[in-house]
Amino acid sequence: MAVISEADPSTIKDAKSIIIVGAGNFGSATALDLARKGDIQVTLIDTTPQANPRAASHDVNKIVRDDYADELYMKTMLRAMPQWRDPGGMYAPYFHEVGMLRADPGTHGDKVLRAYERLGADSRATWLSVDEVRGRFNGAFADTHFGDLDKIFYNPNCGWAEADKALNAVLEAARKAGVTYVQGTVEKVLFDPSGAAKGVLLKGGEELDADAVLLATGARTPALLLDSGPHRPDLQVGDRLIATGAMSFTGTLSGAKKEKYTNVPVCKNVLPGVKGESMGMTADGTIKFNCDMAFVNRKRDVGGPSKMSVAPEDLAYGTWREDAFSPKFKARALMTMRGLYGRDVEDVEIEKFRMCWDATTPTHDFLITPHPHARRLFLATGGSFHGWKFLPVIGEYIGKMLLGTLDKEYAERWAWYKPDGYGNRANTTYDIELDLPTSGWLNDK
Repeated sequence: MAVISEADPSTIKDAKSIIIVGAGNFGSATALDLARKGDIQVTLIDTTPQANPRAASHDVNKIVRDDYADELYMKTMLRAMPQWRDPGGMYAPYFHEVGMLRADPGTHGDKVLRAYERLGADSRATWLSVDEVRGRFNGAFADTHFGDLDKIFYNPNCGWAEADKALNAVLEAARKAGVTYVQGTVEKVLFDPSGAAKGVLLKGGEELDADAVLLATGARTPALLLDSGPHRPDLQVGDRLIATGAMSFTGTLSGAKKEKYTNVPVCKNVLPGVKGESMGMTADGTIKFNCDMAFVNRKRDVGGPSKMSVAPEDLAYGTWREDAFSPKFKARALMTMRGLYGRDVEDVEIEKFRMCWDATTPTHDFLITPHPHARRLFLATGGSFHGWKFLPVIGEYIGKMLLGTLDKEYAERWAWYKPDGYGNRANTTYDIELDLPTSGWLNDK
């Protein structure tokens, strides 16, 4: 099938209905944006009645920051941050502006400061000496592993958000705005004889029709496209999008220790002896961490020498659980937690573990685009472990993509076919380190 030409783009300008598959942050935010415009009937589909606990966007908390070295993402977040802070808005009840530290021997901090200057942004981001960091913030970082670093990047205007609550607020607002929510499992996209998307098939056999289909399906996107067109190579994402996992874990603080860590900054530490993030402490004393380590799960046969990475169907590998996945995963978690907080957490038990599955692209840019080989089929995915924080504004950008009015700068960065020259990584962390089936990390007992 030929690529849809620029002279005849695929848009929803004349569509009366659209199905959005996936009620994570990209899908729910887009549903809300379209419903507020009121020009199209929106049906939003996911497998659970509220925000899906298996989705990458459903979580205890997420870091919210605008300090990107990449100016496209920085200026997008500079539009989002006022909404996170607006006391009369939807998002402020869930945002905690505690600041953020970044321990990084690279050039990230200097690039961020230059980007703020070029964009004319009002930011208080600065460098702090290691000694100053150790002495401030209630002494929470007094024993943090900072290696040979002599300074730490500090941005007081960042923080963390209660992810599941914020996402459910958007989902509820979308429903109130007129979005039809359907609980069900989409097995495949349906196409008309010309190859254009015309709806979806649900598990159980029910077909839902619409003038357009948007896949906001995260890590499930490659497999869903394969199921939808197993004999259509041009439909498949190939290496543009990979189902990728990362590990999160939680513990609990109480008493004086809980008081000490209340409202301390979140911290990203990329040093080899740490490689992870402290995400802030919730009101009940829960502290959450992420390991800066990504992995794939190449288990699905696609008829070639390599297999497709897929998010595991087993809920134990996508939702919170009490035991570690293996001793290797537990050891990695302990390294991260103790590297971030030192002796203070030596007696803190890791209570829950989770594999968070997202869709990553080679450049960690989003994939927000019409499908070039299937009219009326659109993609909004590729969060690449940094997409959640855009929740207040991402629906607007996806809506513009659907209407064919997205600024060229964004359309090119988020395209199916990227122009030459886009080799930089939008998110420079979360490198893929291993393949679960072949690495031995799951069967190390």
